[in-house]
Amino acid sequence: ETPDAGMIAIDGEADSARAGKTGYMPQQPLLLPWKTVEENVVLGLDVRRVPRKKALFEAHALLKRFGLMDFAQYYPAALSGGMRQRVALLRTVLFNRSFLLLDEPFGALDALTRLSCQVWLLDVWQEFHSSVLFITHDVREATLLSNRIYVLSARPARVLRVVDVPLPYPRQTEQLASAHAVQLEQELMALLLKEQQL
Repeated sequence: ETPDAGMIAIDGEADSARAGKTGYMPQQPLLLPWKTVEENVVLGLDVRRVPRKKALFEAHALLKRFGLMDFAQYYPAALSGGMRQRVALLRTVLFNRSFLLLDEPFGALDALTRLSCQVWLLDVWQEFHSSVLFITHDVREATLLSNRIYVLSARPARVLRVVDVPLPYPRQTEQLASAHAVQLEQELMALLLKEQQL
């Protein structure tokens, strides 16, 4: 069914009033190939008209923290896929808005890089307290990163279940081995497998 009326609002603001208030990162790291890592990272700050010196200071601090400072003057073509994804995530976070929409940002990463990025995202969330809508097909990733999980059906998507994640903050990867996390993962996997068979 296609909606024929209504609006989408964030903090009571709809349409053009929301422009620039959401940081978005798609599945593929859409970096500008003619710009260096540093230039790609500060792009959102440039759009917000943050003074260049301050923008570079903020970018360098996070490039160091994220292990990318040595690559600041590289172009995207010289980076691995995982590094390009981390640069794109860093750019999204540096946009420094109250709402981040992350569409499977770690899906293309190897297991260790993925885990590193998940831990980094938790640290960033602890620091900035942004609201994050994180889209993933990975139940363990959802359990680690979320305080609430919305399980969606196949197309057309509908909410099958809303689950509050009972793990305390600050989150640690070791919590995935807890009885609560294992039970939640098993329940969600069973629900998804049942939905897939329909």
